[in-house]
Amino acid sequence: MKHLMLLILLITSYTSVAAIYQWTDEQGITHFSDDESKPESAQEIEVKLTPPSIESLTQSRTPEASSANTTLAEMPSLPIGISIDSPVDQQTLRSNNGKIMVSATLSASLQYGSNIRLLIDGIIHSEQIDSQFNVTNVPVGSHKLQLQIVNNLGKVIASSELITVYLHRFKAN
Repeated sequence: MKHLMLLILLITSYTSVAAIYQWTDEQGITHFSDDESKPESAQEIEVKLTPPSIESLTQSRTPEASSANTTLAEMPSLPIGISIDSPVDQQTLRSNNGKIMVSATLSASLQYGSNIRLLIDGIIHSEQIDSQFNVTNVPVGSHKLQLQIVNNLGKVIASSELITVYLHRFKAN
């Protein structure tokens, strides 16, 4: 789709080229313009434009050339995913101190500056780079958990599925 849009842009810009005028002013400076309000001494010049070939637009760099000059900012980022390993959806947890341990799996390594965010009932609980969260003092009842990967600008770049857990206290008989 990108290549098609680029091709359309090139074709339309190629066909809409205006006349180019050249003149030299009193100080001997040569000027070029496509403006109709040119001085009387301006002469129209012929410009031959050749649109680029499809092959030149779709060529990629060779691995040797790209690895030698690639900086960290230019490196392509792989799509990253996150999922909650523990607890599982619809799991009942029993804890007198309201402790929930949430662990995650990432499909790729976190990029520099990215964090993992834990949401409990849609509210941000904490952010960290570790994939295991130890949460205490969670009230009894049902809770919705979700993990998000947030980049250094605060933008969410990946989210886990939303799961529901049920927290109960131990009962003594």
